[in-house]
Amino acid sequence: MKRVYLLMLSALLLLGSCNQAHKGENAAVAEVALEDHMSAADYADAAATGKITAEMSSPEQVSSVDPVKPVAEKKIIRSGTLSIVAKDVKESKAGLDNTLKKFQGYYENESATNADSYTSYDLVVRIPSANLDKFLSELERGKDKITEKSLKAEDVSTQYYDVESRLKSKRAYLERYQQMVSSAKSVKDLLEIQEQIRMLQEEIDASESVLRSMSGQVNYSTLTIRLFEEKANLPMGSNSFMTRVKEAFAFGWNLIENLALGVIGLWPVVLLVAAVVYVVRMIRKRKRAKRTGTGIE
Repeated sequence: MKRVYLLMLSALLLLGSCNQAHKGENAAVAEVALEDHMSAADYADAAATGKITAEMSSPEQVSSVDPVKPVAEKKIIRSGTLSIVAKDVKESKAGLDNTLKKFQGYYENESATNADSYTSYDLVVRIPSANLDKFLSELERGKDKITEKSLKAEDVSTQYYDVESRLKSKRAYLERYQQMVSSAKSVKDLLEIQEQIRMLQEEIDASESVLRSMSGQVNYSTLTIRLFEEKANLPMGSNSFMTRVKEAFAFGWNLIENLALGVIGLWPVVLLVAAVVYVVRMIRKRKRAKRTGTGIE
């Protein structure tokens, strides 16, 4: 009875070793077929459709594939808008410059509007995301009044890590194609490999650019700030009496200036009228002189 058990156990072990050998032989045959008979385009198509499986890859290639890692940290893009009203807009702008420098921010865009009665600034501020809340708290504690505040947070973790994962895959394919250059069997295969390398390199460059852009938006928040004087924000008809008196004086002075400029602009007409009047007077004077002389005779 023991002999029967030993024979059965030996048969099972022999069958298992045969299966392992058969799998190893299939993997080796697949690898040879991949390197000797598949062109670069066929390899790319097979890789894209999933026909190249783990059995067709060498043990070193399988072990080099990184496992899927959990998301380490959230990728949040923060942005917002602020409207700040000030009594002295130039002084407030200088204070904003110092506050921004204090929290290591900078102006991405800056424009000013100088009207007759007020000055306003339209600003786009980039500030480190870690300092955004401190920067806002500093502004809220200041003497200027924040009339409008809007903040937005966008979670781009999924997009970011998806692009990052695809980038790693493309780099792995690029390394594989670069290794295939030295083993190309014909000029046609070499040209196809080089074309695949070129396309992959372009895709890698584009993905890296996307990651850099997203990282910049995550690391630095964007604020759009409108800084203006208090009287520039008042609705029509709500100005004080002194403000209206000042505007009336300014209107009267502008009217005098416009009239003076208009008269100066009409100088040819004035000269012509003066000449006509002078000629008419001379004619009348001569007529009077003749009449007077006739009467005396």
